[in-house]
Amino acid sequence: MYKIMIGDDEGIVIDALTFIIDRHFGGSCEIESAKTGRSVIELAEAFRPDIAFMDIQMPGIGGIEAMKEIK
Repeated sequence: MYKIMIGDDEGIVIDALTFIIDRHFGGSCEIESAKTGRSVIELAEAFRPDIAFMDIQMPGIGGIEAMKEIK
């Protein structure tokens, strides 16, 4: 089972990506999401995702800075 993390400040993007992943991969993926850079970092520490989809511009810490901190 793959763990997928979605980081985006727009709920419709999170919903769309979740729908697409669920439709194509069904129960083989566990999906978690966050709406700010800081919450993405906290989620990554707790969830330990295999794959991350990140928005570059989010409130507070941007996606690139968040990924640098996660790495």
